[in-house]
Amino acid sequence: MLTVKELALLGLAVIGRLLLARYGHEELSRRVEVASPLTSWNNVLEGIALLDAGISPYQGDVCHEPPLTLLFFKLLHGLGSSCTILFYCIVDLLVAVAVSETVRLHLKREVGRQNKEKGLFGKGIDKILLQAEDISHLPTYAGLVYLLNPYSIISCAGQSTSVIDNAAVACSLWAGLTGNSILSTLCLSLATYHSLYPVMLLVPLSLLLYQDRGLPGLTGCLIWFTLWSSLLMVSSFIITGSGDFLSAIYGFIFWVPDQTPNIGLFWYIFTEMFEHFRTFFLCIFQINAFLFTLPLSLRYSNHPMLLAYVLTSLMALFKSYPTISDITVPLALLCMWSHLLRYARLTLVAGCMLLVATVLTPLLWHLWIHAGSANANFYFAMSVLYGLAQIILVTDVLHSFLFYQYDLKNGLPRKLDENGQPVTLKLS
Repeated sequence: MLTVKELALLGLAVIGRLLLARYGHEELSRRVEVASPLTSWNNVLEGIALLDAGISPYQGDVCHEPPLTLLFFKLLHGLGSSCTILFYCIVDLLVAVAVSETVRLHLKREVGRQNKEKGLFGKGIDKILLQAEDISHLPTYAGLVYLLNPYSIISCAGQSTSVIDNAAVACSLWAGLTGNSILSTLCLSLATYHSLYPVMLLVPLSLLLYQDRGLPGLTGCLIWFTLWSSLLMVSSFIITGSGDFLSAIYGFIFWVPDQTPNIGLFWYIFTEMFEHFRTFFLCIFQINAFLFTLPLSLRYSNHPMLLAYVLTSLMALFKSYPTISDITVPLALLCMWSHLLRYARLTLVAGCMLLVATVLTPLLWHLWIHAGSANANFYFAMSVLYGLAQIILVTDVLHSFLFYQYDLKNGLPRKLDENGQPVTLKLS
C-alpha cells in the first residue's frame, strides 16, 4: 500500500502533467528536445489530416508514424484534446506501474538467487547482500522516479509519441520477468514496430526466458516475436495498400535525411560532413548503435536485466532521433541497482552533467535561434554533455556491478595486492 506521502507525490505528478498539457502543450510540442520528426504530435496531426483528405501520409516527408498507431491516434484525436491528454497520462501511469513491478520482480529474483548460491560466496559479505526488506520500498521509488522525472512530465505534456515506446519496453520487461513470453514479445514487437531500435532487447528477453524455461523458453520467445512482428507488418501493408511506410519510417530512421537539431549526435556530424562520405559514416553510426549488443550479451548473459538496462541506455544515446523521453525508463530502472551505490564513483558527476545540460540546452537554443548571439557549436556542446553523462552513468553501473560480484565471490575485507593495498578492478 502507498503511504500518504507517496500518494501526494503521485497526485503531484499527475496534476503537473495535466496542467502542463493544458497550458504549455503548444510550446513543448515544438521543442526539439521533446519531439523529434519521428515522435512529434504535430507530425501525427499532419498525417491524420492527409488521411482525412484521402492522401497517403507517407508520400511526403512529414508523417513517420506507423500505420496502425496512426489510425489509433486518428480515433483518439476524434474524441477531443481532453481525451488525448488523459490517454497520455494513463500511459505514463502504466509505464510507472510496469517499471515498479519490473524492479520488484527483479529484486525478488535476485534475493532468491543469492539465498540459493550463498554457500558459494566468500566470507564477510552478509552486509552487502540484498535483503528482502529492499523489495518493500524500492519498487515504489522506481515508479515515483519515473513519474516525477521532469523529462517524463515534459514529454507527456508535449504529447511525444515516444511515451508509447516507453510503455511497450517497460511492459515487455515486466512480462518477461513473469515468464509470459507471449505478452513480452508482443510488447517488444510493438516497440520495434514503432521505433526499430528496441529490437536489440530481444537478446536479454530471450536470455531471461531461457533461464526460466530452458530451450523451450528461448525458442518460444523467438517464434512469438517473429509472429507478432510479421502480423504487424502484414496488417500495415493491408491498411496502406503499399509498402511506402517502410521507407517513410524505417528508411527515415536509418538514412537520417532530416538534420533538425536535437539532443543526439547524428544531426551535427552529418550537417558538417561532405556528401560523398555520408553513406560510409552513416553505416558506421548505425552499426555502432547495435554493435555493443553482442559483446555485452556474452559478458552478462547470466544477468539479463543488467543487460536490458544497459541496452536501453545505449538506445537513448545512439539512436538517430533521440528525445529526453528515451532516458526516463533507464533512469527509473537504476533503482534495481541501488545496492551498488557503495561502489559508485561518478554517479554524482553524471547527475550534475545531466542537470547542467538540462538547464543550458534551452538557453543556448534561444541564444542560437532567437537571439542570434550563439551558433550550432554551443547547442551541440550540450548534446555531447548530455550523451557523455549517459556514458558515465552506464560505465559506473557496470564498474560497480563487477566490484560487487568480485566481493561476493572473494569475500570481505578485500585481499591486498603486492603493495599492501586493497585489490582494485579495472573495467576493460
